Amino acid sequence: MRRMDDVLLELLQLLMMGIIVLLLMTVCFWLWIKKLRSKKYDLTKISLADIDKMSGHDFEDYLVVLFAALGFKDIYLTKKSRDFGADMIFYNQHLEKTVLQAKRYSDKLGLTAVQEVYAAQAFYEAKRGLIVTTSSRISDPCYQLALATQIGIIDRDGVEHIIKLLKKGKVEQARLFMEEAFVVEPYQYENSLEQLDTERHILKVGDYYYKR
Repeated sequence: MRRMDDVLLELLQLLMMGIIVLLLMTVCFWLWIKKLRSKKYDLTKISLADIDKMSGHDFEDYLVVLFAALGFKDIYLTKKSRDFGADMIFYNQHLEKTVLQAKRYSDKLGLTAVQEVYAAQAFYEAKRGLIVTTSSRISDPCYQLALATQIGIIDRDGVEHIIKLLKKGKVEQARLFMEEAFVVEPYQYENSLEQLDTERHILKVGDYYYKR
């Protein structure tokens, strides 16, 4: 009989230990969930690695909060179904309306992005246009057209720099860095032109010609 009591006692102890372990696992799980949520929603805890896991729409929402945190005024999200090339509209410190396109991907930023922002700038009657991307590669035609149209580009390194400044509480420096994306540099459009082939009063382009 004593032996049976010992077995029951051991079983009871094992059961209590199991309950305690289960409770500890539950607490740890909820603490982990809480940490993930705080990292997801707290701007100062979000890293570039977190941004890489975002969807395109999440990245747009993140930028809205980021720009508000940096002191930009009157921020608006455009409709997802019809944005006319702009994901967001805001006013800078000089009250200039600016259209922004968010590009959260690793592919090389191409010419289309600048064309879309420039068109959005005209559609929304904005003074400036800006592209914020997580891509670290920008094609040369994209860069040249951005210079010509004065469209600002903040690439992956720029986004990471802004994140670091924000985490250090250097909000003003981060905002000024945003403004510097619009610094105008000289460009050469002549390199994109091709002279017509004229020979002996014949105008020729490709397979077509006209004799004058």
